[in-house]
Amino acid sequence: MRAAVFNAYGPSSVLHIADVPIPQPMPHQVLIRVHAAGINPSDWGIRKGQLRWVLPITFPKTLGSECAGVVEAVGELVMHVKPGDRVVALLGHKGGGYAEYALAIMERVVKLPDTVSFVQAAAVPVTGITALQSLRDLGHVRPRDEVLINGASGGVGTMGVQIARLLGANVTGVSSGANEALVRELGANRFVDYRQTDFTERTGDRYRVIFDAVNKRTFADCRRVLTPDGTYVTTRPSPAVLLRSFFNGPDRQKAKFIGAKDRGRDVEWLIKQMSSGRLRAVIDRTYPLEAVAEAHDYSEGGHVKGKLVIEIF
Repeated sequence: MRAAVFNAYGPSSVLHIADVPIPQPMPHQVLIRVHAAGINPSDWGIRKGQLRWVLPITFPKTLGSECAGVVEAVGELVMHVKPGDRVVALLGHKGGGYAEYALAIMERVVKLPDTVSFVQAAAVPVTGITALQSLRDLGHVRPRDEVLINGASGGVGTMGVQIARLLGANVTGVSSGANEALVRELGANRFVDYRQTDFTERTGDRYRVIFDAVNKRTFADCRRVLTPDGTYVTTRPSPAVLLRSFFNGPDRQKAKFIGAKDRGRDVEWLIKQMSSGRLRAVIDRTYPLEAVAEAHDYSEGGHVKGKLVIEIF
């Protein structure tokens, strides 16, 4: 089978297409014929070696932590899907999605209804779970809460705006002015153009949850616009956030970071919302497998609206 692999850390040019053996499923695994695979910033972080101390890898490496396709084969312990089923899967940091076939642990494989395309489905697991667990599990978002999403036009942010609305919140989205129409279309009640206004200086506004989906503003920056019992959630821990997570200060404000858990039931919830028309993935561009290096370059540029997806079949 064809797969995008790399044999050493480096720039996007280390990625190349190779012919590798089709993997065989263990008893608890599902072999998926991949139709689409999502691209995430963690992919090029791994490729560049930025995460080598927390995510050591073995070369040659195939990236891709999420995919959608058709079940090719299953291990003997797998009962909920069978060959021929349309599915979406979380592959985790073990990767493998940038290939014609990928293996997934059975608990992380979810049936895909015909109403959801492979491209849409492949764009959801990583960003959707990150946003869902940040807002529901860490922020404990409730109906009528005031929630601010910083980086509202990115992969995690576009999911965050929609999920916060599904949870009943009033949403303020922060992005560049060029993305205002998109962010409002996704459900934001209010919009802040960060190039014109610093939301942390708008002291007349207070938010019970601030979700920094792009890790651009610190807890210290944000606490002045948090409610007294508000929660700040970020996608990357800092020493200050770690300390605040374990040792509460004299006030009731909280700072947390999201270490997303690969839960199949959360993917199932996200797909259910997509099937009902209440949630969608924003797709900036799609690429063939052979253009994966170009896709990484675009992702690293930092101006992706929503997600990038590789189409394979």
